[in-house]
Amino acid sequence: MRFFPIDSEKVFVTPLAANKRYRPLNKLRCQYMLKRRYNIDKPFILYLGGFSDRKNVSSLIKAFSKTYKDLNKDYYLVILGSYRAEGKPLMKLCEDLNMTEHILFTGFIEDKFLPVFYNACSVFVYPSLYEGFGLPPLEAFSCGTPVITSNTTSIPEVTSKNAVLINPLDTYDLCNALTKVLNNENYQKELSLMGLKRAKDFSWEKTAHKTLSVYEKILEV
Repeated sequence: MRFFPIDSEKVFVTPLAANKRYRPLNKLRCQYMLKRRYNIDKPFILYLGGFSDRKNVSSLIKAFSKTYKDLNKDYYLVILGSYRAEGKPLMKLCEDLNMTEHILFTGFIEDKFLPVFYNACSVFVYPSLYEGFGLPPLEAFSCGTPVITSNTTSIPEVTSKNAVLINPLDTYDLCNALTKVLNNENYQKELSLMGLKRAKDFSWEKTAHKTLSVYEKILEV
């Protein structure tokens, strides 16, 4: 509405939804699968969602490097996805911060394994600077995974008050959020239940009904 002179009555918001494969699974079994297949043998923080600059992965790496010694367990930061050229500066950043032993880049992961990662991790972090919707936090919610994510653009609209929202431009804000969540198991459980409840507000059936209602409204004009 700020950039285009469109009548507000002609703008319809139709939320997306997570695939039904994203659901709660046995956490210990998921952790065992990842240990055998990917040699992930410690609790971990998870990121997935791409490596463009707007995804702000460098801030997550920097925050983890400042925080990992303050955590009450020995954590990995696990970063999923085909990194190619976009990911190389991030790997170099890990080297510069002496964090290569603590940060794992898995490369491409098949879709069928993504729910396993969501269920096995301790927290999902998504520090994106800009999203049109932001499916990964909703996928994490659907798995009962605690979420730390940005307070910008569409993300708070999707997550509501069920995630820990941070300023993605403030590394120390993310540091504090990591410490607050990971050093408090009761808080993790609370976030897990909140996320599951929020996930129920979204479904592809609801998306389809809302889309159909828009067509019906237009046809009535």
